[in-house]
This record gives sequence, structure tokens and C-alpha cells, in this order.
Amino acid sequence: MNCNIIKDLLPSYIDEISSKETAEAVEEHIEHCEECQRYIQRMKKPTTSIQMMTEEVSVAKEPFKRINKKRRIQVLIAIAITFMVTIIGAWVVQDVGAVNDIFFPDKWGLATVTDDMEEWESIKFSDQNYIIFDSIFWRKEIVNHANNGKNVLLRIKDDNDNIVLDEILVPAGTSVKLEGLKRNEKYYIEIKAPQGRFTIVAV
Repeated sequence: MNCNIIKDLLPSYIDEISSKETAEAVEEHIEHCEECQRYIQRMKKPTTSIQMMTEEVSVAKEPFKRINKKRRIQVLIAIAITFMVTIIGAWVVQDVGAVNDIFFPDKWGLATVTDDMEEWESIKFSDQNYIIFDSIFWRKEIVNHANNGKNVLLRIKDDNDNIVLDEILVPAGTSVKLEGLKRNEKYYIEIKAPQGRFTIVAV
């Protein structure tokens, strides 16, 4: 039996659907024919080719997987930002006063001067005789309220009773910048003025 006939019979032989006689004839021929041996080996490797194709497809899909993963991360970040903006927006709407205190801080102080321009009197801010500039939003200015109607002298001391700024003249209705003061430290503000009650605002 020549090789061409054997090659025609090989598909049935490999699929094990050929008759017993045909199978024996094919096996007998293959046993002595190297060409048909190589041919049948090639025919028995379709799964390898399919596997290679599958691997190639997987490799080709990998960049798209990375793109999809990156896209998912972007979507999650966008959702998180939207959630945060919504929460902050709701908080701002519900508590405008708290937001104002954060971004536009101020402290109102009162002082009663009994001796006309004789003694330094302490200014109390919300029942405290000191003030702390505890955020970056403080302008570090002192305002002599316009309703005071009088010029005042101010003096600033630190927590060790050292004079940091001395005899700052602040006309009524104006403010003065307090240069050199540090954040998160206590400062004591004293006033010398004509007799009366004075409203001093730290901003």
C-alpha cells in the first residue's frame, strides 16, 4: 500500500473509526515508512497549534485588560471625589457659620480702661486674656472698632511675659498688621487708651 493511500486513511485511523483491517494495514505501513511516521506525528499535533493560538490571543488581550483595569480605577476615583464633594457641600449648606470660622477667623475682645492713658489693661477674648493664631487663615491683624471713636495704644506679650510688639498706635476704625507673630502660640494683648470700654477685634 503506497503512502498516498495511507495518508488518505490516516484521519479515520487517528480518530479510531477505521475498520480493524484498515488499522492493521496502516500500522504495518507506518512501522516501515519514516515519511508516514512524520506525517502522522504532524497530524496528531493540532491541539498544540490550538494552544499556541490561544496563548497568542491571551497575549493580545493583555493590553486591553490593563486598559480596562485603569479605567475601573479612574471611575472609582471619580466616584470617591464626587462623594467627598457632596458631603462637603452638604456640610457647608448646613453650617455656614462653621465654614466662616475656618476660612475667616476672628476673635472679639473687650477692655475697660479706668485710668486715662496711665496703665496697660488686658484685653479679654471670649473670657480668655490671650489669643492663639491657630490656622493659616488668620490675617494677624488687630482692629480698633470704629464705634470706639478713640485712638488706642496696643502692646503684645508672649507666654513668657516678654514684650513682642510695643506701643502700636491704632486709630479708631483702622487695623494694624502684627508682624512676627507665630502660629499656635499664646499672645496677650494689652491696651492703653482714654477711659472707656473698647472693642478690639483680632482677625
